[in-house]
Amino acid sequence: MPSLTRQDLRMNYQLVGADLRPGQAPVAMIHGLGANLAFWYLGAVRHLAADMPILLHDLRGHGASSMPPSHYQLHDLADDFAALLDHLQIDRAHVVGHSHGARVALAFAIAHPERVASLTVADTQLRALQRPMRLADWPHWPRWKAELAGQGVTSFPPEDAEIDFRLLADLGPRGGAALAGARAAISAVNEEGPEDPPELSLLPGGGRLAAALGRPSGALAARMPRLAALAAERAAERGADAPRRIDLRSRQMGARGSQKWQTLLETTTAATELQDEADVPADRLPGLKMPVLLIYGALSHCVPSSERLLEVIPDARRIMVPNAGHFFPIVKPRLFARALRMFVAGVETAGTPARGRFRERVQAARAARMHPQ
Repeated sequence: MPSLTRQDLRMNYQLVGADLRPGQAPVAMIHGLGANLAFWYLGAVRHLAADMPILLHDLRGHGASSMPPSHYQLHDLADDFAALLDHLQIDRAHVVGHSHGARVALAFAIAHPERVASLTVADTQLRALQRPMRLADWPHWPRWKAELAGQGVTSFPPEDAEIDFRLLADLGPRGGAALAGARAAISAVNEEGPEDPPELSLLPGGGRLAAALGRPSGALAARMPRLAALAAERAAERGADAPRRIDLRSRQMGARGSQKWQTLLETTTAATELQDEADVPADRLPGLKMPVLLIYGALSHCVPSSERLLEVIPDARRIMVPNAGHFFPIVKPRLFARALRMFVAGVETAGTPARGRFRERVQAARAARMHPQ
């Protein structure tokens, strides 16, 4: 796989999907803590890469990137991302971040607004906007704890544990469903529940739009040998008629990723530096003038942050993913991909301001459904 070498870092990255045209802004996705770029493989990439160039990278200390002893603050991670764009001669990108990756995306947008064609914030919590929450105070915790217990999980964090990056990363490999809002074994094909957000159900075409979303091309499979190998392995395991399922734990970290995460916390300054959100101050958020999509799981502990972000960012709009929590990008990837596809397409359409285009498309779809020809 290609990599970028900086003074203290060897960064693993992939540019996948449709060919990147000169001057085009790719969709750049930044994963959260304890994960790696494979977080996006069977989800957003699978549903978007047929016609979108997508840039993925492993944060320092994650995945196949190296693990420097220090420099894990948000501005360090944002600088790594900026260096990657420079290396690939990419002027601007549609920046997408999940969880801590969304904090990195926000820090990058604050520091380099001219390089952000649009910003998608997927389920992140900011202490400047939301007080820390304990598991005992999260109303959906008893439901997911009971579900995990039914799956055989016997070890849980204490009820007074604060929901922070350590707890999120720990619950991912231990069962994940607690904060994902889904079974630990989920469908890799029929990921979506029966209910879509109103903003998406009103889109022309309706339903799941599976055909419109398409499948990864042969070129994409060639660029993503891990995905092709995994698909073949899963197919052999399940047989022709068995339901297609994949373990959420393998989508989040896996055993190797879990061990690397523990090593990161124990041998570097990350445990302290990752808690510092000084590079995303609340008073800088109103200065973000690019189009911003906030997409959050309706059952997530991070929802209060989304409410405040919606208030303070001028060109922000929000989609709530029903029946899903923090890890909805891998629980409901088609829904996530559809929202992102529509948002990016609207931003790139010349003319009407982005917010207006978004609303006009929804209103036009609503009118078509109410008054069919």
